[in-house]
Amino acid sequence: MDKFTNGQPGPAQRNRLMGLLETDDSPQEEKPAPSKKEERSGPGRKGEPQPLETPYQKESSDFAPKIKINLNYRPGLVSNQKDPNRFDRERLFSAVVRGSPQALEGLLEYLRRSSKFLTNSEYTDAKTGKTCLMKALLNLKNGKNDTIPVLLEIDQKTQNPRPLVNVSCSDCFYRGQTALHIAIEKRSLEMVKLLVENGADVHARAHGEFFRKKKEGVYFYFGELPLSLAACTNQLDVVDYLLNNPHQKARLQEQDTQGNTVLHALVMIADDTEENTKFVSSTYVEILKAGVKLDPTCKLEEIVNYDGLNPLQLAAKTGKVEIFRHIIQREIQEPPYRHLSRKFTEWTYGPIHVSLYDLSSLDSFEENSVLEILAYSSDTPNRYKMVVLEPLNKLLQQKWETFASKRFYFSFVSYLSFMIIFTAIAYYQPLRVKPSFPVEFTAGGFLWVSGLIIILLGGIYLIFAQSLYLRRRRQSLKTMCSDSCIEILIFIQAFSLLLSAVLYGASSENYVAVMVFSLLLGWVNTLYYTRGFQRTGIYSVMIQKVSKKPL
Repeated sequence: MDKFTNGQPGPAQRNRLMGLLETDDSPQEEKPAPSKKEERSGPGRKGEPQPLETPYQKESSDFAPKIKINLNYRPGLVSNQKDPNRFDRERLFSAVVRGSPQALEGLLEYLRRSSKFLTNSEYTDAKTGKTCLMKALLNLKNGKNDTIPVLLEIDQKTQNPRPLVNVSCSDCFYRGQTALHIAIEKRSLEMVKLLVENGADVHARAHGEFFRKKKEGVYFYFGELPLSLAACTNQLDVVDYLLNNPHQKARLQEQDTQGNTVLHALVMIADDTEENTKFVSSTYVEILKAGVKLDPTCKLEEIVNYDGLNPLQLAAKTGKVEIFRHIIQREIQEPPYRHLSRKFTEWTYGPIHVSLYDLSSLDSFEENSVLEILAYSSDTPNRYKMVVLEPLNKLLQQKWETFASKRFYFSFVSYLSFMIIFTAIAYYQPLRVKPSFPVEFTAGGFLWVSGLIIILLGGIYLIFAQSLYLRRRRQSLKTMCSDSCIEILIFIQAFSLLLSAVLYGASSENYVAVMVFSLLLGWVNTLYYTRGFQRTGIYSVMIQKVSKKPL
């Protein structure tokens, strides 16, 4: 046992402590502080990601000071002498960029001598966490890089507790991205197979800011998962391999941090162009067919994300017209997959055809239904293009003809009667402050009291109905002012009416002004009902749109 001299560890003890710490035998050079010009240089604006790989700047070595414990330390292998066959990051990265396995000869022996691993911080980019394996994948030549199998073999032989194949980027922009994501992005099925065979996690999530959907800035949202990335970049061969490989099969039901599956991701990347629509639609169908093969009981289209939307509802909410059209009119003729159709042609005769449609998620009896989304969200893009698509147009027409028109006309007559009674009561209301109760039992007094009861009950009903409607919708202030303008006006009208009744009962002369305001607003609100008539509806909508624009 080593003796301590003046409280300091002896030579053998010092060597052991050095071995337990993660060692770095690279020469330490003093780096000049970067100038302001250098700090500001570089691609992109402030807050945008730096390139993960670029030939115009080197990887960063500005690591924060850390002390790491080497649990794999083997006594006798650590030496204070400089190793002439030392591998630093520059030498390692240079070899993988050139794709030269010969340049990696001696790497395994060096790692064993120094008790190091390829995932140590000295072999990664300080800013992004990029490893030598990622560097090799980013520098494929004709879809190959001969150093990749060598790196994977060396990493396995060193018995790395943190396998190189599953190390992910650590910066805020590319966080979670692994070598498998890069291989898929490089469209190399051969590399994907090699990584999966060596234990790559097929459910790793790339959830950095670059992979999140946002209103502005550079990003590419694909659903975070390798399977979603392959589907969103039109690589069906990679999708098939990830789903059916013998090592670790990807789960179609897997969800990202937003609750989106691969089908949600396909809807998100749709942009309604012809080429995009063709590949998104075909990939969407192939994913559904793959789901039937893997698990016939799994209903992928019924999985909702954390906003409560399935792929069809998401397409409606985001205004993706073409993928929306494809989903609701999808008809598959192949017998094993015919049940995946949403449209079933019953018979045809020349230009005449009769079709049956699956209305699940479409009709308004379901929560977050397509009809509800399109009817109550003016901020939904292209909603007027979607409501005219079959079967939505036929569904709306049938609803109007069977019950909606009757309810509308009944509501119109009831409201008009209420306003007439209200106007009559207000006109014949005596301008005295103190209410005269009890009223003399005459025909006029009976009608006057009946009218008061009717308008009071009507005001209570209106304020209750509009409160319930606004609470159920839970819209933002902007959407509420746009979509629920008439409901807000009716609520104000009913509130003013009840307030005037309270002021009248309290013998306040101010009740007259409040009652007149409620009466005036009530007749203005009558314009809302003109939308239900064919001759006046279009003009009413035009007037309301013009009046809302300045607001």
